[in-house]
Amino acid sequence: MTITQATALRLRWNMRADLSTDCAHRNLELEWDDLGHSTGHYTCIICGEPVAHKPQTSSRDAHLTST
Repeated sequence: MTITQATALRLRWNMRADLSTDCAHRNLELEWDDLGHSTGHYTCIICGEPVAHKPQTSSRDAHLTST
């Protein structure tokens, strides 16, 4: 899902008639910018809210764990 798509979902979610129900964020998708790079955020595909952030590993950390 792109950042633009997530924004559109958030707007649509906030415009719904029944605002008393909260989203359970059960379906997440990795978010991408318009250039195709991952933002590292997992976004709910129902309401568009960024829910989790993927931890970034440095190349040094990746090297240490692979040896």
